[in-house]
Amino acid sequence: MTVSATKKMTFEEFLQFDDGTDTLYELENGELIPMPSESELNCRIAMFLVAYFLTPR
Repeated sequence: MTVSATKKMTFEEFLQFDDGTDTLYELENGELIPMPSESELNCRIAMFLVAYFLTPR
């Protein structure tokens, strides 16, 4: 059995972290978790809200 010991990332290290990609990450318990891209439904809701608030009332 092999146990991998990895160092937990601090918040300060997280703020300075840049892996050279456009991937966004969350920091949870010292571990980086890649965030998924936006869903199609989320994009549609966002565009609806933009159009709604740009419409003169």
